[in-house]
Amino acid sequence: MPYTQHTSGRPTWLEIDLDAVAHNFQRARAAVAPATGIYPVVKGDGYGLGVLPIARRLLAAGANGLCVATVEEASELRKEGITHPLILLSGLSAGVEESVAALGLQPFVFDPAQLAPLSQAARSRPLTLFLKVYTGMGRLGLLPEQLPEALRLLRTLPGIRLAGLVSHLACADQPEHPDNQRQIDTLRSLLTQYGLSQGQTSLANSGAILARPDSHFSWVRPGILLYGASPFFPANQAQQIGLQPVVSWYTRIVQLRSLPAGTAIGYGQTFVTQHPSLIAILPVGYADGYNRLLGNRAQVLLHGCRVPVIGRVSMDSIAIDVTGLPAVETGTLVTLLGRDGNEAITLEEMAAWRQTIPYEVITNLGKRVAKYPISAQSL
Repeated sequence: MPYTQHTSGRPTWLEIDLDAVAHNFQRARAAVAPATGIYPVVKGDGYGLGVLPIARRLLAAGANGLCVATVEEASELRKEGITHPLILLSGLSAGVEESVAALGLQPFVFDPAQLAPLSQAARSRPLTLFLKVYTGMGRLGLLPEQLPEALRLLRTLPGIRLAGLVSHLACADQPEHPDNQRQIDTLRSLLTQYGLSQGQTSLANSGAILARPDSHFSWVRPGILLYGASPFFPANQAQQIGLQPVVSWYTRIVQLRSLPAGTAIGYGQTFVTQHPSLIAILPVGYADGYNRLLGNRAQVLLHGCRVPVIGRVSMDSIAIDVTGLPAVETGTLVTLLGRDGNEAITLEEMAAWRQTIPYEVITNLGKRVAKYPISAQSL
């Protein structure tokens, strides 16, 4: 049941369990060697769950620093007094070099042409950076044949220093995929070929942290596992690998109607009652991140029972069939995501209904849904 009981305003909200975030961080900590650095990924507003409380809890739990995607995300953290190392995962856009230097960020660099502007920006404040090399992901990264030029520039340009090489596994969600080993071997080969020590080399994301210790190198960057979803979806669920759910999503019934058989519900009339039915309307829709694909497919929890979502999801509302359930009235609590009694709707289950991955479920949660960080320490 929720900690936050809303009595006014739009009754649709999220609760973010910071204790579960800390537990999941420790699950990552236990999977790597004691000397291995851990830099959690908090990009996309903490995967849509509210970055500042999550960032602070992760740092308090022992994170060495944080990974973000944009200068704007880093700036928000700096303005809130976070002084730990911030790693800029998505590289550089033209014109952000001065901000990178001013904020003291450590960017991933994927093009030799980015080094001279960084050097110019670092004239009064030296910068540490990572060279991101392509090992098989097919996204951003220096091709192996570009690495000599990048290393030459780093030796000659003032103000910038190489921390290490980084790359990204394409198939970490499939631990036994042969390309994982090929990418690991490629990165090791580049380190040897160019006489680079392991330094601050990084490759492992959530799946690799838990299943590929040979990919850990000197620091790792957990993401989805921190937020309570399995990085191996759909092969298993979070609880099967020792993770705790982080996000719960609640709402309340705003209208009840007894409707006769043959009544159509919602846009396109895709659901028609087959018998006299009690239909409840909930104030949540696709503008809140409750995806349109969930219509006539998803379920919600009410009094510990699974209840079907009927008709299409609207921008601001959905309908559920509560026929036969006792003690249902306007204001009754409904769980969209999370646990109620012996039943639970997990991120993985909602992702399956939406034909997507848990990442997309939480990062698409709408800004107008209130988010409440919860910790046993504050209750």
